[in-house]
This record gives sequence, structure tokens and C-alpha cells, in this order.
Amino acid sequence: MVLTKSAVVTATAVILAVSATCLLAEEPPVSQDDIFSDLSAFVEKVEGALPAGWHVVETDTGGTPIGWTGESAGFYVMVEDTATRFFHPKGFHYFSFYRLWLMPSDWEGEMRRTPYVSDSSPAYLLGVSDSFLALYHSAGGNVWEDGPGELCEALELDRICYTDLTRRTVDLEIEEKLKQKLDELPDASTSISPRRIIGLTGDGANLYIEYLFSPDDERTPGEQLAALTDALAGDVFLSLPEIESLYLRRCTADTYTDTIVHRN
Repeated sequence: MVLTKSAVVTATAVILAVSATCLLAEEPPVSQDDIFSDLSAFVEKVEGALPAGWHVVETDTGGTPIGWTGESAGFYVMVEDTATRFFHPKGFHYFSFYRLWLMPSDWEGEMRRTPYVSDSSPAYLLGVSDSFLALYHSAGGNVWEDGPGELCEALELDRICYTDLTRRTVDLEIEEKLKQKLDELPDASTSISPRRIIGLTGDGANLYIEYLFSPDDERTPGEQLAALTDALAGDVFLSLPEIESLYLRRCTADTYTDTIVHRN
């Protein structure tokens, strides 16, 4: 069979049209930027990580993580285990849950002062990426212990493995590097006393420091204490050029408060 010129043109047009239709039907992968620009994409990522019996029960935009001050510029999702119910000593029932806040990568905030033993805990950092950072809050007696790690994986986050409040750990390699760099600062002027670092871990461009402030620092006015915090963060960024984000846990005799600070 011999095809005429018009038949070849027609066939080519049909092939191009079918190819275009297939390309349009193909859903592109969701990038991290898409997750932050679309609440539904964020919810979909979270739902994909949930175990059986867990469901999304609340979503919102423009919120601030519980227990924190800072710009209200994030996405919020709450997931709940509807298969296991707990009884609280104060006389009510509740289900295990995770609350998640997705904030812009340059978001900065500070946790309210919290007693070491407290009935109400604030949100904690879940993880960070180049595009955003996430914080989470969870009920006690949680039946999904691997939740933070699996949620980090689903959202493609790097975790900063900060220590808990009763078992503090220090990465000795990072500590030695920080000490060496602090000694090299001009005139040995630094706001950091290595002896007061009681928790230290890192992941790439992100660093966690748990720092013990003195009783005199604790009694200073809020503005002066904030200035000390800024000076400490400045010394870290000056000493470690590769660090872009600092998660600082400021400890006193009976309270602590977490702060997220960026190089810029």
C-alpha cells in the first residue's frame, strides 16, 4: 500500500495529538515547593504515611505551631488514631494524635518557656529541607512511635535528632570542631562556653545545641536574654560556615525554650 502525502500528514497529526493527550494525562511528581504551595498536596503526603486506623481530622492554613511565637505563615494538619482510645486521669478520653505544621524554610520563632515537668507540651521540630521546615505535637501514650521518622521520610525532611530532656547527648566530633573554631575567633571573644553545651547534634547544614544559661542570665530582662541568644547564634554561624539553620534549646534551672534561627 502506498500512502499519499496528505495521508502521511494526517497520520502524523494523529500521532502528535495522541502523544500530547498522554503527556497531559501524566501527573507530574509533587515537588517540595508544590507541597508548600498547596495544602492538599501536603495532606496527601501525610496521608500516604499513615498506618491503618489513622485519619486526617483537621487541616488549616496560616497557623503558628502550638506553644510558639512567630509569623503565622504555615500549613497545619492533625491526624488521629481512631482505633485506640485512652483515658486521661483528669476524667476524659482521647485518641492518640500528631499535629503537624509546615512552615517556610526561613521561618523563625521561639517556644514559650516550658517547665521540665509540664501537663502541656509545645510543638517540637520534626525536620527541615531546603524548601521548608516542620514542627509536630503529639499526645502521650502514642501508639505510633515511629511516626516522626516516617513522616520525615514522607515529606523528604532531614531530621535534627535533638536529645530528650532527661538523657542529653553530645556529638564529640562536632563539639571538637566547634571548640577549635571558637578558639580561632578574633581576640577569643565569644559568647559560648563549651562547658555549658549539654546537647549537640547536627545533620548537614542544620545544627542542634542545648545550652545551659547561668542563674544570672536567667534573672536578666527578656531583651537582654534575647541579646545573649543572638550573640550565641552569631558565634555558631561565624565558627561553622557550613551551618545555615540553628535549633537552639535554651535551658535554665527549671525551664527550657527552643528557638529556630537562620544565618540570614
